[in-house]
Amino acid sequence: MARHFLLAILLALADSCQEIRVVSKDGGVVVGRSMEFSIPLNSHLVSEPAGTVHEAPLPPNCHGNPVTFTNRFKTISNWNVFAEKWTNSIADGVNEAGVSISILWFKGYAEYLNPADISGVTCGNALPHTKIGAYILAKYESVEEVKKDLENGKFPAIWAGTDLNIVPPIHFNIIDKTGAGIVLEHTKGEGVKWYDNTVGVTTTSPPFPWHMTNLRNYPHLQKSDKGREGFEYSSLGNTYILSQQWTGSGLLGIPGDYTSPSRFVKAATLLSLAPKPATTDEAIVQVFHHMNAADIPYGIVETGSENRVSLTSWIVVKDLSRGCVYYRAYTDLSVKRLCFDDLPWDPAAVKIEGNFSDGFKDSSGDLRPLDSISLD
Repeated sequence: MARHFLLAILLALADSCQEIRVVSKDGGVVVGRSMEFSIPLNSHLVSEPAGTVHEAPLPPNCHGNPVTFTNRFKTISNWNVFAEKWTNSIADGVNEAGVSISILWFKGYAEYLNPADISGVTCGNALPHTKIGAYILAKYESVEEVKKDLENGKFPAIWAGTDLNIVPPIHFNIIDKTGAGIVLEHTKGEGVKWYDNTVGVTTTSPPFPWHMTNLRNYPHLQKSDKGREGFEYSSLGNTYILSQQWTGSGLLGIPGDYTSPSRFVKAATLLSLAPKPATTDEAIVQVFHHMNAADIPYGIVETGSENRVSLTSWIVVKDLSRGCVYYRAYTDLSVKRLCFDDLPWDPAAVKIEGNFSDGFKDSSGDLRPLDSISLD
């Protein structure tokens, strides 16, 4: 019963995740990603060493040993637990070469190869779509390498895998430490498509090209109030100006709801207007603030036939240049970090969510006499 309940949630939800990319003046590339869901996720960050072997199931018309692939690099990825079992697919991750992948919902558009159609020589280079995230982190050190294999047909044939007895509809955003990025989609009626992600934003459905076309509806958004100083009108031969008494008029009309199209427009607009950070550290701070602008507090969004409450379960911020992953959860708002240089030799995991008391520091002991405070 509980399993069917979780399946219903999975089919209806996870519709609001987003990812952004910021490049700093010192060349740092920082990627932020959020996970929106309708139930608290039992999410962990899992580290794996180079040499870790992954195994994928065979399609029904393939026989012999399962397909395997081996990590060329250390990886840090997000694993989720449902019904006391790890899910078959990662939700997000990065490898020590500086390649990031995010898996986001693609409901209503995703379509993968029928596993029954995989046979013969194709069997040795075919994977369920639930393994794409782990495969890319294991094998590639640049977006250019991924594109090359997609273009020359060396990338595995991707068939419809299952996770918790469903075929999860997902697409993929891949970014490397040069800042290059592609969105990889398996779309009904179109097959495998990939698009250069020059805007540095990805959300969920509809397909990436639709989101890019939709941006053309918002050329009026600007950071300045210039030209929007007030409302002018005439009456009985007199001219009146109602001057504005606030700031922010340049962004009047920016979408603020939590639909995927609106989140894409808002994220792309804020990224385009924000100053380029001078350092990678500043980029990390900026990305957290951008992600906070899309945060969904518990209780304000309901979705699905059972009106399940959606919320931002966690945010990860990946420093691709220096090999670190920063993260925060919903209840524990403190920012924590994992770096490749400090990982253990064996696979290990840390739970993302913590306790409320872990999310703040009591600074009572830092209070000093007022007349001793430097005003520099």
